[in-house]
Amino acid sequence: MNRRQRKKQFKKRFGVNPPKNLSIRTATIIMQHRETIIAAFERFKNAILDLWEMIKKPALELAKELKEIAVKALEPEKRKIMQYEAITDFQTKVRLQMRQQERERLRIEGDFNIHNHDRR
Repeated sequence: MNRRQRKKQFKKRFGVNPPKNLSIRTATIIMQHRETIIAAFERFKNAILDLWEMIKKPALELAKELKEIAVKALEPEKRKIMQYEAITDFQTKVRLQMRQQERERLRIEGDFNIHNHDRR
């Protein structure tokens, strides 16, 4: 039986084409045991959901407490860091503005034919 015939037989038996990334033999085994596979994944999903329900409340409480502790402990340091960042940002903006003004002044002073531009 060639590949085309096996593919047709698979489609006739299961009602869908076999996946392209699996061999027809593997796809056939999966389709034969699909109910068992689906049931196993459902049990796995339920187990994960139950585990999440058990740890959700304590985990959220722990996260809330840790956040409060971090805010209280790092508040002065964070304030200093933010002030330093604001100062450096302001200094950078002032320096850029001064450089731009200096470039503009040099461009105007260096353009000795400025009156010729005005006549045009």
